[in-house]
Amino acid sequence: MRPRIPSAVYATLLAGSALLSGCASVATTAYPPIRADTSPEALARGESIFRGACEGCHRGPDAQRVTGAPMKDAPGWLGSLYTANLTAHPTAGIGSAKDEELARVIRYGVSRDGRLVPMPSSIMGDQDLAAVLGFMRSGNPLFEADATVAPPTRFSFLGGIAYGLVTDVPDHPASGMSVPPKGPTVEYGRYMARVLDCGNCHTDSLDPKAADGAKGFSGGREFLGADGQPIRSSNLTFDATGLKGWSLEDFTRAVRDGLAPGAIVRYPMPRYRGADDVDMKALYEYLRSLPPRHNDVPGARPHTAPAAPSAAVSTDALESGTPVRTSAPASLVHLVLAQAEPKKDVDPAALFSRLGCTLCHAPGARYHDRIVKAASKPEQELAKWIRNPEQFVPGTAMPTYASLIDEPTALTLARWIRSGGPGK
Repeated sequence: MRPRIPSAVYATLLAGSALLSGCASVATTAYPPIRADTSPEALARGESIFRGACEGCHRGPDAQRVTGAPMKDAPGWLGSLYTANLTAHPTAGIGSAKDEELARVIRYGVSRDGRLVPMPSSIMGDQDLAAVLGFMRSGNPLFEADATVAPPTRFSFLGGIAYGLVTDVPDHPASGMSVPPKGPTVEYGRYMARVLDCGNCHTDSLDPKAADGAKGFSGGREFLGADGQPIRSSNLTFDATGLKGWSLEDFTRAVRDGLAPGAIVRYPMPRYRGADDVDMKALYEYLRSLPPRHNDVPGARPHTAPAAPSAAVSTDALESGTPVRTSAPASLVHLVLAQAEPKKDVDPAALFSRLGCTLCHAPGARYHDRIVKAASKPEQELAKWIRNPEQFVPGTAMPTYASLIDEPTALTLARWIRSGGPGK
């Protein structure tokens, strides 16, 4: 009589077989014959895509270069995940890497040493892939050689099994992948949503194929926020639990500037400031084309049904320190103005909270050290940084507040920050 294999052992052996078969497919992965395009048009396009899809993971919160960073937004049970150093350093970074090696990592998620890495493979067309490579080779300060060695990724036992079961080498051709004609179309919007990996983050699954299934883009995937607490991605379909009632202007402002109607778009959602009006219109039309999926994700805001404007606005509609969209029809701009008028009576601590700054800058939050350092800046410079942080750090995750905060109000906040307010 043959001994009975415990189910847990059987599952482990099955997972091991899946991992081994994945290794075999990795070993034969082709190198895309893509070369960096450094033309001015390609560099602009490559920077837009890189800053939207790559920089947020490869540049740490206090780093000026893409030296790699811990993936702190990933659930802890997966293990310790780190992104690679992408600077021009010949050993710690990609200075000695060939274009086709980098192209293989981006297109297939296969590293230079032949391993599957925990980054989404991309359907990026050949032309856009060449543009991204061109930007990475451009000498931009982001890629200045830095000898920082990124720690290796180490999956936990369960994390390794889960990753091995849902990850494989995608069936992309090595070359010949086209970019749809740029225009405000569903086709181009679908392409950009995949290049920017919107579906992977806004679908409650580790399986990258799930974005094309019944739960696609309906939100719910868990991440760790800037304060270290679990948060879940929002529903991006045009259901009442998602984006129903959002205008193109609402959507563009949220994606570019990080200011959704009545809320701050929270970390780890990046800011796609390089996207132009055509990109935004195409993404908007693609999301509108998806079937509305009812998924009221706990804690994932903002969402609301359309409502008529109201003359009376109160900042009481916002939870202290956690700006979210409520059922009240007021927009964030009205709430901020209600807090800030008259300007001589601005309460900087309250406004700092209303603007969502505590989520990232409170003691213990991801970017607290950064605001402590900012207190040494001249108040005029700090006020400009508050209103337009992207002018100082183009890929920053900080929202652009210029449309909400005028210069006198920004100066009031700057003086409060310089006095040590956020650290009190």
